[in-house]
Amino acid sequence: GRVPKFSSRGGTTAEDLALQNIQARIRMVMAYLFAQLLPWVRGRSGFLLVLGSANVDEGLRGYMTKYDCSSADINPIGGISKQDLKRML
Repeated sequence: GRVPKFSSRGGTTAEDLALQNIQARIRMVMAYLFAQLLPWVRGRSGFLLVLGSANVDEGLRGYMTKYDCSSADINPIGGISKQDLKRML
């Protein structure tokens, strides 16, 4: 069968993009998994909130993967431009 590859391994642009998007989505799935299970591991009830890391420039340009870091519970830098973030750091 066919197996998608990153472009660095000889894959097409479509394969590369699909694999990059799945990585971003898996990171968000793992973040929510940990947010739900960490209190349980500590013997507590409840859940934690997941913080996002998408900035306003990414949103305005459409440079986002659906269900990635833009899908967090709270996005503290969501209204700040990348240039302003660099200046703050």
